[in-house]
Amino acid sequence: MDIREFAQEFQDNIKMAVEMGNTDYDTEIAKGILEYMEDNGEVNAPEICAFQKTRTRVTAYDYNDEAESLDLFYLVKSDTLLGKVNNNKVQQGFNYLMSFYREAMNGTLLRSVSIENTDEIAEVAKLVQSTKGAINQLRIYVITNGLTDPTCVPSSVESDDNDFIIEYNVWDMQRVYQQHNIRSGKEKVEIDFPTEYNTELQCLKMSEENPFVDAYMAIIPGVTLAKIYKKYQQILLEKNVRTFLQFKGKVNKGIRKTLREEPDMFFSYNNGISTTASEIDVREVDGGLYITRLYDWQIVNGGQTTASIAASMNDRDVDLSKVFVPMKVSVIRDVDNCDSIVKAISTTANSQTSIKNSDFSANEPYLVDLEKFSRSEWVPNGNSKPYCKWYFERTRGQYLDQLAQLSGFNEKSFKIEYPKNQKITKTDIAKFEASWNLQPYNVCRGAEKNYALFVADIKRERPVVTANYFKHIVSKGILFTTIDSIVKSKKLGGYKANMNTYLMSSISFLSNKSLDLTYIWEHQRVQQEVTDKVEELIPMVWNHLVGNSSTGNQSSNVGEWSKKPECWNRLKLKLSDYDKFGEELMQAETNDDGTYLNEAQQNRIQEAEAIEPNYWFGLANWAKTRDLLTPLERKAAFNFGTMRSRNRPIKTLKQAQFALKIVEKAEELGYQG
Repeated sequence: MDIREFAQEFQDNIKMAVEMGNTDYDTEIAKGILEYMEDNGEVNAPEICAFQKTRTRVTAYDYNDEAESLDLFYLVKSDTLLGKVNNNKVQQGFNYLMSFYREAMNGTLLRSVSIENTDEIAEVAKLVQSTKGAINQLRIYVITNGLTDPTCVPSSVESDDNDFIIEYNVWDMQRVYQQHNIRSGKEKVEIDFPTEYNTELQCLKMSEENPFVDAYMAIIPGVTLAKIYKKYQQILLEKNVRTFLQFKGKVNKGIRKTLREEPDMFFSYNNGISTTASEIDVREVDGGLYITRLYDWQIVNGGQTTASIAASMNDRDVDLSKVFVPMKVSVIRDVDNCDSIVKAISTTANSQTSIKNSDFSANEPYLVDLEKFSRSEWVPNGNSKPYCKWYFERTRGQYLDQLAQLSGFNEKSFKIEYPKNQKITKTDIAKFEASWNLQPYNVCRGAEKNYALFVADIKRERPVVTANYFKHIVSKGILFTTIDSIVKSKKLGGYKANMNTYLMSSISFLSNKSLDLTYIWEHQRVQQEVTDKVEELIPMVWNHLVGNSSTGNQSSNVGEWSKKPECWNRLKLKLSDYDKFGEELMQAETNDDGTYLNEAQQNRIQEAEAIEPNYWFGLANWAKTRDLLTPLERKAAFNFGTMRSRNRPIKTLKQAQFALKIVEKAEELGYQG
């Protein structure tokens, strides 16, 4: 599709999202563009927080403490499809954001506007203030669903106090369309060194003939490598086994130290990068070979080196002109086995940073199995034929990738089968599971940190993924989304994400983690009693999170307070004043495939429940005095008597079958009750 068709589809998807989610049109436009920016890897996890007054505005923000970067975004909406956004509007957008930053930093942002301390924008203002001395770059983004003049973007400048670099950026529909094409494979990473980067790479070719790979050794200037990465971001590392670990790891801190203190020694200290390409253009000059162009270029090892150098482009303490990087290029000749060859290169040649199992999390059997059931389990539709499914996105951008490969009827069919609002990601699942498992404080630590903890739990517990397991995860997602809608309707002013996870954990706590999730899956909605309970809990949970110390909150910083286990432990004490859910809302036993017990199975449970307590006590005493049955069976008989005397039901088929087996065995041995 051309850019106009893409823009029309983008707009149609925004309208659909607004209708289905009853959300704001501008917010959905911003979310749509930010999704492509996240997919590109340029930004981490932006949060929408629209705010405006006369000369100060912001649409979203993103603070990445690991990358030492604060990002601010402002949406300039186009009035027409692919409408031209003039340079003055773009510049005005930059001015709005810089004014927002300055006013947040000096404490004047919320003056003359009606803002409560509990509103989210107040927390954002505190966040901006907390970044003083902690960032090396402030990135200002104007985002738009129109088209802009590429020359309107100012060059990067140093802040007034020389503490950090201010970088200006624009993401318009041309940029979004380019990202779409790269993701869909319609635009390959093609590097034209002399035209785009004013350089050629001198190289040596391995003389030995190899039917699979042509190998070259070269040296690439650090500036060139950084510019290429800035343009293509994570697309350049698609076949790499991990993403940029920022400057927290020991190796990456060492890379930055070398870049700052000994840039001319970088070539000697660093092992370089290993890359692959589908084709290469070289030219010979005075007996020497020079690489002029690479097609479908990928960095399969050395992603940390590449991203570290790119992250230092705006670091005034780094002179990238002195940085040179050893580079190996493997041009894959065996097209049929390209993927397996690239994978072998990636996994065996890596020596920059040790690869941990978590680096391969996208290929974990757990996630692969979830994906399998996601593609096979149809959403119930009453008496009608099911027509859609829930799409689990195992790798970032997978949904957009698959959609981009389709057109016409196939594209429409895919959208019907997998509605965009029924897409769930790895970090979504981690959020649902942590909330359900009574760990809301981990969710409040952020998507990436919570996901890392989730992966550790999965590796330790190794749950078996079945169709029923997948359905229950989706049910938890429906519950979480329902809570989100209720909280949003209350217009509390902020901390919606914190409220959502704490309310989800509260529902789990009040149901002993036994809520009937099968009901939610089969009806694709939450029980009315549960939504009523959420409504009831909201005032208490809100007051617990944002109130003063006497009501629970031990910190003026709500974000930090909600990250503490103590916050949840204190909330649990307050939940003891609320009624727990009744048995009618508890999960009934199901078979392994998630189906409810059939009539015969239910009859077996009823048969076991019909046995009187005295019968069980008599059986246990009879067997003990005659030394009959096993000790386990005698103990179980007494326990069944105790259960029934207290009117506790036999809930599971397994329990019922065991009870009836004891009765049958005792009666065969002569017990008459």
